[in-house]
Amino acid sequence: MKLKAELYVISLLSLYPTAPVGAQDLGQWSFGQAKAANGAIIHMATLASSTLIASATDYAALYTISCQTGEPMKWTQQLRLEDPLSSRGQIELVATIDRKLPREEFWIVAGNKRLLTRENLLDIAELRTANTLKLEWNWGWSWLWLSEEAHFELGDVGTVIFTLAKNCGIEEPQW
Repeated sequence: MKLKAELYVISLLSLYPTAPVGAQDLGQWSFGQAKAANGAIIHMATLASSTLIASATDYAALYTISCQTGEPMKWTQQLRLEDPLSSRGQIELVATIDRKLPREEFWIVAGNKRLLTRENLLDIAELRTANTLKLEWNWGWSWLWLSEEAHFELGDVGTVIFTLAKNCGIEEPQW
């Protein structure tokens, strides 16, 4: 029986990926850093969605809040998907914070069509006191449009944003 329990624990541990080297955890958020093309340091916190995206292999979308040091200092949100989008340039997402009214936002689609980016200080400021975030988008081709959504349980996002601001040496976004 002891062997079964050990195998069960080992199989459970293999289900959860380990954090990247140099990353710290705050609840479900994982912290890390990268270097921008201009040499500036980007501090980031990433959270996996609490819902899965239906695909050949279902997966969790990743939501990232980041700040960049140097010039220009900026705050950015990112949504990383495993499936490529058919869109180029910009895509319209519908964002719902807690139980507020949904709002339309434009996000930039990266060249690989798997990363969406939005720079907006007020969005991040509004998240400081939020509990949940839902992002919805349409994708497909002119003859077939599909809808997808990702739900994020933000936990202590206020502390996450405070930590990022401190790491970047900038003020927290104010609402």
